[in-house]
Amino acid sequence: MGMIEISDLSVLRGSNKVLDGFSLTVNEGEVVCLAGENGCGKSTVIEAAAGLISLENGTSHISGQLIRDSEGRRGRTKFGLCLQDDCVMGDELVGERIMDAAEFNFDVSAFLDDWNLKHRTHDRIAVLSGGQRRKVAVMSGIIPALVSKEPVAVLLDEPDSGLDSNSIEHLSQCLRNLAAGGHAVLIASHEPKIIDSADRVVYFPFDEKKNTPPAGRFEQVKTISQRKPMVGHRLNLRTLSGFANNGIAGLLTLGAMIALFDAPNLDGRTQLGFIMAPALAAGLCGNPINRLLMENRSHAWWITKSGILPNSIFHSLILYILLTLLSSITTDYTDMTVILVGGILGIFTEITMAIMTQATLRLSRPNAVIIKLLTPILILPWAIVVDNLAT
Repeated sequence: MGMIEISDLSVLRGSNKVLDGFSLTVNEGEVVCLAGENGCGKSTVIEAAAGLISLENGTSHISGQLIRDSEGRRGRTKFGLCLQDDCVMGDELVGERIMDAAEFNFDVSAFLDDWNLKHRTHDRIAVLSGGQRRKVAVMSGIIPALVSKEPVAVLLDEPDSGLDSNSIEHLSQCLRNLAAGGHAVLIASHEPKIIDSADRVVYFPFDEKKNTPPAGRFEQVKTISQRKPMVGHRLNLRTLSGFANNGIAGLLTLGAMIALFDAPNLDGRTQLGFIMAPALAAGLCGNPINRLLMENRSHAWWITKSGILPNSIFHSLILYILLTLLSSITTDYTDMTVILVGGILGIFTEITMAIMTQATLRLSRPNAVIIKLLTPILILPWAIVVDNLAT
C-alpha cells in the first residue's frame, strides 16, 4: 500500500457524480500532481483523501490508516493539508499558526524568512495581504512534514493560487525537497512550474504522464518541544469573543428578568429557574470559537489535525459559573452546588449547540433549518435540573 492510497473513489456533488471509480497511489518520496480544467474533480480528490467529504463508494488511506470510507467510518493520522480556501482565522498570529500546524514549538524565523514573512511573525493574519495569507496556508500544509523524522503525507490543493512568481518557484523547490526526505505529496495544480516538479502528473480524465524532475535536498526543521493544543483558549483571550457574545447574552437575560420579577421573593422552583436562566441563555449562543472557525473554512483544516475543533471550554465554564453566581446574588440565595450546576448546565448547552452547528455544515439549507428548530428542546434539561434541585 502506498503512503496515500485512494481506491475506487466515487463522489456525488448534489446529483452530479464528480468522481466515478477513481484510484490513485502516491508512494514515499514521490510528488504526484493532479492537473486539468477547473471543475474536473481535482479538489474533490484532495478533500476526499483528507476525509472531508462523504464518499458514495471507495476508501481513502494515509500512512496505512483508514481516513474515510463510503460507510462513514473514519480514522486519523498525521498529514499536511492546504485547501483552496486558506483555512486561516484572522485572529491567529502568523508564527503561532505555523507552530500549531507543526504541533511543535520551534524557531519559526528561518522558515518564515524563506517565504519573506519573517517581519510578520507576530502579526495577526487579518492584517496580511491575500498573497501573504496564502503563503501562511501553504506553509501550514508542508510544515508537518518538515518537522517529522518519519515520512508524512502532504495534500495541497492549488497552493500556487495567489502566489507571486518567486513564491511559486520556491514552492516547486519545496516539493522536491519533501520528496528527497521520503515524504509523499499529492498536489492539485495547473501551474507549469508545479507540474514540472512532479514525478507523475495525472491529467483528468485519467491520463497519466511521468516526469523527470530535478533532485531536492531535505533538511529537517529542528523542534524544541511538543506544542500544547491551546488554540481555542488563546483566541478567546485575544478576542474576548466568549464575553462579547455568550457573556452579553447572559447579562441581558439577567437584566430582563430583574426588571420583570421581584427576585428575592420568588418561590423555590421559580427562584432556581431564575438563577440558572442566564447560563442557559449564554450557552445557547454556542461555542464562541466556532464563529471564528467559520472564517475561510478553518474548521475543515482543524478537524483534520485532531478530530476535535479548537474550543475554550474552561473559559466558558468560568463564565457560566460567574453568571450563575451573579444571578444568585440578586435573589439573596447563594448555594455553591446550585452555582456549579449552573456552570455545568451552560457547558452542556454550549457543547450541544456546537454539535448541532457541525451537523448542519454539510446539509442543505432546509435540512439545516430543521435541525436549528430543535434548539428549544434544550430547555428540557434546564427544566429537569431546576425541578430536581427544588425537590
